[in-house]
Amino acid sequence: QILLKTIVGIIVTVVGIVLAVFLYDLLTVTTSYDDFTHIEKYDQVLTQKDQANAQVQNYLIYIYSESCTACQSIKNDALEVVGKINEDAKVVYFVDSTKITETTAGDRDAFLAAIDESSIRTPMLIAVVDGVFYRAYVGSTAVMEVLNQVDLGTYQPFN
Repeated sequence: QILLKTIVGIIVTVVGIVLAVFLYDLLTVTTSYDDFTHIEKYDQVLTQKDQANAQVQNYLIYIYSESCTACQSIKNDALEVVGKINEDAKVVYFVDSTKITETTAGDRDAFLAAIDESSIRTPMLIAVVDGVFYRAYVGSTAVMEVLNQVDLGTYQPFN
């Protein structure tokens, strides 16, 4: 009889833990890169238009790769901050470095020349100010610093 009570107690505990984990997972909002607007062509990265077809003047482009360990280490924090930035009518677009393509031959090289980089490195954040390339920030620390500054309204080029 003691053995039966022990087994029932273990079963109830396991079911309780599984239920708690299930509820936590259900109630926890997780964001994905797919939740945000992506740019898929090199020739469109530095020429974003709004719904009225006007050139977007100030925006960021977050370049990432799902296989990048540095990208994965900041993913949750970066996506949370980007969600707040985009709510405040500021704009962050995303580029999956493994999926972006050329519209015409040479678009990739022209893009890299425009941002003064020899290759796409991830994570990378590109700032466009007054409709023109301003600066590229490479690495998880630099990317998070700029995202946090934009979120707080202290990123000087946007002020």
